[in-house]
Amino acid sequence: MAIKITYIFLKTLSIALKIPLLACDGFVFNQSRPIRAMRNLYFIKEAHEIVMKRLDDPIEQSFTLPEVLDEALFNDDVEPLYMLPAV
Repeated sequence: MAIKITYIFLKTLSIALKIPLLACDGFVFNQSRPIRAMRNLYFIKEAHEIVMKRLDDPIEQSFTLPEVLDEALFNDDVEPLYMLPAV
């Protein structure tokens, strides 16, 4: 639910203030390592597609921001990817 509200808020600001809203996936900031979704389910990027897989061993989660953001990594496809079922 928080993702939807955040998306609506940011998209509204983008339209109202006439500023571009750009996005990239989280794999840019964690060296393409799996990202934990819940319990032992992880988001994994395979061949430019994000899939969900079950992994038995926990993976360390570390995200780092680069000193300078590369604009080539961002695009205007900002709609959230809803993969998890509703709770």
